[in-house]
Amino acid sequence: MRQPNENWTEFDWEEALRESDTMAERYFQLLKRFSDLPSGDELIAKHMGPEFDPAMLDMDSGADDDLADWPEDDSSGQWHDGDNDLEPGESGEPTEQEQTLYYETDPVFIALRQNAVGWCNVYAAILPREARERGLKVLYHLGRSLANLAYSIDDGTYEQPAASIAFAKRSLASLNLALRELELLIHEHRRLHQLLKTMRKHLIECVDRVVDHLQRCRNRQKGKGASA
Repeated sequence: MRQPNENWTEFDWEEALRESDTMAERYFQLLKRFSDLPSGDELIAKHMGPEFDPAMLDMDSGADDDLADWPEDDSSGQWHDGDNDLEPGESGEPTEQEQTLYYETDPVFIALRQNAVGWCNVYAAILPREARERGLKVLYHLGRSLANLAYSIDDGTYEQPAASIAFAKRSLASLNLALRELELLIHEHRRLHQLLKTMRKHLIECVDRVVDHLQRCRNRQKGKGASA
């Protein structure tokens, strides 16, 4: 992707992100074509062009990075009316090891993450075999939505509101795609109606939260423009 600068508008960001998507799609097509060949990495790099960094082909390069792990959690609470119930003695505050990246503490991200984890449980334990392909599409779109939302929130300073807006719009688009696939599952699997409709209800709430987040980003952009 082109290197951004502080003068980029949300449309500059959107154009760059589309270019990034195109490059990623091209890379995975080439990976499927050449990955089994002895010189597959070199062939992929050659076809990707001079702007492609061969180092990104080394999938183990980031294995030793000091990346904080998300703490394991029980997401079953999202399926009940009493959200955020705590066990006796629990403060609800993250431990020092759990204090990682700012976006992980944002209520919008937490809500979407809980629903993504909940869908993982549904996919693994409840969906019948014939629903797995569409269920995997839901999971894919939820993952994309989470990733883009994390980029939108980032460290919480919103120093580049145009970028936050562009990533929030992409998060919202992926979330709507997840809802579309879920709606098809509801029509295709009547016996799972109650569970899937509950999941849909929670995802619609996430849509509303992301829309509110997007509006806050726009407000920050207006405020930054007024103070410039």
